[in-house]
Amino acid sequence: MAGNLYLHREAIAGLGPEAGAEIWAAEAVACASQWNVVKLSNTKPKKISFLTYEDFERPFPALLESITVNLESGTAFRRSYWTRTNPPVLHRKELLLPVDHPRLEEYSQLTQSLERIGLLKETSSIGTKLAWEQRLREAGVKIVGHAIEQLDEATSPPDVRIQRHLAAIRRDGLSSPVQALIRYGLIDEKTTVFDYGCGFGSDVEGLRTAGISAAGWDPYYAPDEPLESAHVVNLGFVLNVIESPAERQDVLRSAFALARRCLAIAVITSSRARTDCCQAYGDGHVTRLGTFQKFYRPAELKDFIEVTLGREAFPTGPGLFFVFSDPVAEQSYLLSRQTRRTSSRLSIAARRKEAREAAFEALRPVLESIASTAEDLGRWPVPSELPNEITDALEQAKTSAARAIHLAGSLSDPEILEQAAKQRQEDITVYLALNEFNRRKNYRDLPERLQRDIRAIFGSYAKAQTAARELLFSLADSSSLLKAAQKTSSDGLGHLDVDANYWVCTELIPRLPAELRCFAGCAEKYAGGLEEMQLVKMHLLSGKLTGFQYTDFDLSPLPRLEVRIKVDLRRQRISDFDHSDEDQRLLLKSRFMAPDQSDYERQKQFDAQAVDFGLSELGSRATGQEITTVAEAAGGFLKGWKWEQINDQTQQ
Repeated sequence: MAGNLYLHREAIAGLGPEAGAEIWAAEAVACASQWNVVKLSNTKPKKISFLTYEDFERPFPALLESITVNLESGTAFRRSYWTRTNPPVLHRKELLLPVDHPRLEEYSQLTQSLERIGLLKETSSIGTKLAWEQRLREAGVKIVGHAIEQLDEATSPPDVRIQRHLAAIRRDGLSSPVQALIRYGLIDEKTTVFDYGCGFGSDVEGLRTAGISAAGWDPYYAPDEPLESAHVVNLGFVLNVIESPAERQDVLRSAFALARRCLAIAVITSSRARTDCCQAYGDGHVTRLGTFQKFYRPAELKDFIEVTLGREAFPTGPGLFFVFSDPVAEQSYLLSRQTRRTSSRLSIAARRKEAREAAFEALRPVLESIASTAEDLGRWPVPSELPNEITDALEQAKTSAARAIHLAGSLSDPEILEQAAKQRQEDITVYLALNEFNRRKNYRDLPERLQRDIRAIFGSYAKAQTAARELLFSLADSSSLLKAAQKTSSDGLGHLDVDANYWVCTELIPRLPAELRCFAGCAEKYAGGLEEMQLVKMHLLSGKLTGFQYTDFDLSPLPRLEVRIKVDLRRQRISDFDHSDEDQRLLLKSRFMAPDQSDYERQKQFDAQAVDFGLSELGSRATGQEITTVAEAAGGFLKGWKWEQINDQTQQ
């Protein structure tokens, strides 16, 4: 296939001793023993892949693991599918077997039967487990052993008419995926945006009002609008209303083909699903309105996107992923997510030394701006990085940029610049560690600014990668994480409980030490959604992270828990929990906040009163009724943001 040769392990003997010896040598590099299929790639450098499928007794074995060996470098890359809900599956498996295999005829007959009823057409849309199962259901058949049987009428899909257009809703503001694109700087006044499946066009209208070039298309509400390429394409809440898995793949490919930089994909996740009033249909449900809804699990959606597009999908929120067609835009986005944001900028005046008498006084404002730029970068800028207003001022003063940068050195405090460089070094280390955790990027694919940062701060890309790997490997050391959490909590940022769990508001994560930021970043690689969570709990001893989403975190002293997501990094598992009907409240919220956050002082006073009424005995979470019961037993009741003492008049 495509110039590559696939063989079952039992068929290798037919290749001859030379090819067999090469395969067994590669196996030693891969340290693999359980594989049952080998792939010989016709590429340069030459590669051999060892594929572990389910037992060939199954009619369509699922892929469990692949290990690819680069014969020139002697390195191996392993990719696991064990925990994936939608792994690739193997069709026509008889083609991989030796011609004398005892069950070759049986397997071939199944393939021929499937070909006669047209189920092996459009192979691009049946390559994964869920898509193949959906194709069988749509055809009204099932596979028993290696034979085709008709489904009973009782198990056939319900006879309903899907009303896709009724799933469109009118919004007063921008949708969550468009807000996320703006938040991460992927949409600005210079960006063109195309909304694929725009519905009533609320996002298009809102972006145009803000002065952003936007257009949209919808098969029902805007069918005559042209399909246009744009810097950013939004595929918001479209895939989940399409009942055909094959059509979902076609729509995803079509939308991605229009994106010159980035495609945003948003769906409704299983944690937010309400299926009690729905009817099962295919791999989803039909609602009372007659619309179809496919409720995705995060890992399932990530697999679907990556298998369909062959690109990495970056989780950004619950049910929200970004996929990049431009590698430089991708790296800029990843770097922005790992850049530490401080609570407030130190004034330039406090970070400058007395200017040298030889400096040009007339140029002092310009030189101060250059010094400020250096402190932001963590290094001295190159002339091309200076803002236009500075270069214009230097041109008028007939001073070269290089000379001005040299003079600006007298206006910068070396200690402040060193501190900024250290912070920037941490930012880049976390960013590269998460790149290494996922898959390594070439130096030439990094943004120019980042390349300059690496040269100036690390000296070389190799040294930066070494620091990143050391940081990533340090996450396996619970004592290292615990030490970082102890220092951070003692400095008043977050809370370390007696069970070695570190709690902190999500918006404070960029202020954390590199170890804890990288730990949270690894969890987000699997689950996404931290941007929608207001609180995280890092289980430092067990390698887990739990995210908590509250309906009124910023407005209530006792926020109500809505959704909880637990990520097990060691076992690579994601669990969603819906608490919207339980009235669970967060107690002593100020422990997880920072003093400079909004309403911190008011929350701290509230929590002090709560402790006086004995509520700290309830732990971090309790129901509203439990809180009321304990408070009343202590003679108190809640009134807004204050605890009041029950007096005789109140009792009467």
